[in-house]
Amino acid sequence: MRALVVFNMASHDDGASKTAKAAVLSFFATCLIIIIAFSTNSWLETDGTLENPKFIQLGLWNFCLRDFKDVKHLYDRVFNGCRHVLDEEYHIIDWLLRPPFFIAVQLFFTLCFMLMLVGIAGTLMYVLCFTYEHQVKLLRALAWDLTIAAFCGTIAVITFGALGDSRDWMPDFEHNFLSWSFGLAVVGTFGLYLSATLFFIEAKVQAKKHRDTTSQATFSMEHKV
Repeated sequence: MRALVVFNMASHDDGASKTAKAAVLSFFATCLIIIIAFSTNSWLETDGTLENPKFIQLGLWNFCLRDFKDVKHLYDRVFNGCRHVLDEEYHIIDWLLRPPFFIAVQLFFTLCFMLMLVGIAGTLMYVLCFTYEHQVKLLRALAWDLTIAAFCGTIAVITFGALGDSRDWMPDFEHNFLSWSFGLAVVGTFGLYLSATLFFIEAKVQAKKHRDTTSQATFSMEHKV
């Protein structure tokens, strides 16, 4: 019991380490980047050289089209404007807008986003209210959570990078390019790897401090006895 008290006192005197501060700051910066990438419509865009492009731009959840028709000519309907990918009006061309590779991108980047939200909750617990004796476990849990999130993000950006501007998807593929929202998704994924690494390092440092402080307290108690 005494060792625990000594450990807590030492922890509050030391304050947060530079590694911990860097981990928290890098993670929250990464969160902002991923939120923007997740919610904006510039993963793929037309380059602007065509006078009347049928495809304008898209994000994970929105497509912007102009005078767009079903390429199989099953329907005479013309699609214009920006709409959510699951909008009822787009239902008849869902097979075109969401091929299997894009559904996989949506799935894995959504998993990345959700795990990031779990990481936000864990980081707030670490910063604001979590008891020090449990911080090592929390830091390790955060590190693993962000590693898995980064892995999901990696699958998403690699898949979209390889197939997003291919000839088999959006019209006028030679005039389409991977845009800034996709770039932010890539940066955010690397940011998750960085944050996870920093949390792993901090967990290792705190575990060593715990062992050293416990050993010192035990040694002191033995000598007093």
